[in-house]
Amino acid sequence: MSKARKEVVMQAFRKLDRSGDGVVTIEDLRGVYNAKYHPKYQNGEWTEEQVFRTFLDSFDSPYDKDGKVTLEEFLNYYAGVSASIDTDVYFIVMMNNAWKLSSSEARDQLR
Repeated sequence: MSKARKEVVMQAFRKLDRSGDGVVTIEDLRGVYNAKYHPKYQNGEWTEEQVFRTFLDSFDSPYDKDGKVTLEEFLNYYAGVSASIDTDVYFIVMMNNAWKLSSSEARDQLR
């Protein structure tokens, strides 16, 4: 990934890592992700904990699903996403929209 892409991925990671310890956990998610809107939570199939864990598992290493996502794991996930996106501009716009990063942060990456 280009430097601009890595920076916007790191911004998203910092937004998730509420504790600032370099690892995203279920506790970090409680402050930024509302599980109550997930359809499986709403129909009673999953608990809030299951929603959070499934969310984390999508970024977690496929070889060690420990419920903790490091910056390296997050970057690896987005390296795969990045490979299918041609331009930095589109990737940064996609990340900005997906993670609701401030437009000034995204604009800085396009410079």
